[in-house]
Amino acid sequence: MIKYHPLEEIKDTYLENLDLKHKSIKDYGLLIDRYINYLKRHNIRYAKRSDIIGYRDSMWKDGLQATTIQKQMVVLKNFYKWIRIHNGLGYGFEEDVYKKDVAEGIKGAKIEKRYRKEALSLEQAKMLMSYSKPVVSDVISLSDFRNYAILLLMLTTGLRTIEIARAKISDIDTINDFKVLYIQGKGKDGKDNFVKLSVPVHQAIKDYLYWRADDNKYLFVSHNFSINLEPIKVDTVRHSMKKLIDDCLGSNRRISVHSLRHTCATLSLKSGNTLEATQQLLRHANIETTLIYAHHLNRLKDDTVERITNQLFETNKEEKNNI
Repeated sequence: MIKYHPLEEIKDTYLENLDLKHKSIKDYGLLIDRYINYLKRHNIRYAKRSDIIGYRDSMWKDGLQATTIQKQMVVLKNFYKWIRIHNGLGYGFEEDVYKKDVAEGIKGAKIEKRYRKEALSLEQAKMLMSYSKPVVSDVISLSDFRNYAILLLMLTTGLRTIEIARAKISDIDTINDFKVLYIQGKGKDGKDNFVKLSVPVHQAIKDYLYWRADDNKYLFVSHNFSINLEPIKVDTVRHSMKKLIDDCLGSNRRISVHSLRHTCATLSLKSGNTLEATQQLLRHANIETTLIYAHHLNRLKDDTVERITNQLFETNKEEKNNI
């Protein structure tokens, strides 16, 4: 097994020159490290096209999801393209083997345009709201008030977990008598968008802040035994919401925290809202993403299977009557 691989030093230089967010650079590094470790285990110092294809196929054998494989291949192709472009430009790539982009044109993984988690039904959403609604008693559970407010926010506005974690109290404002929450969306650098807060949602947030009674600037915080409250982390939001869902509705691999966003989209379309209105609500950059929800609903409304079944079983019924 190769102990040190030539790509390791090149990887460090590549990451240093990426103009991306810190988390994205870290993710890129982890994906490239996974590939380099594969090359080390197979004693491949300079990968050929067939080696990269073999690595892709090994990920399928390891049971990785198509989205993971596709992301890995995109990162590798960008990596090799960068190496080919910067070879001989003072970056220390002395080997002629890097003059050619060996990953160019290699296919990744085909990803079907659909959402992989189910939305809750209206009845399930109502059950979850009722189950999570906090009760004022002698012992106040701040986490219960927080989780209820977060749940209502996600169900009515489709906020992502990262948007929940980034929210600050000062982001709540009033526009034309409507309460709104300014948000920093996924991949955004500033809070240049907002969602409307309906009366019950705004009241749930007010109740939470009333019982919290602290000076922390973040809208939602982690409640533990620490005196200094910390802003809630994305993982805490996910864990809290998933626990609520599992405790109320039972564990289901098809239902996740992201299902709350799907539920918001589905309820919007079912209530008669247009695709454009739902796109604006969810802040989709491309309406094709919103169309996935409409397509899913249309599939459920389609009674083709029932019509075929009725024909087949009616035919069998007639045959039995003729016997």
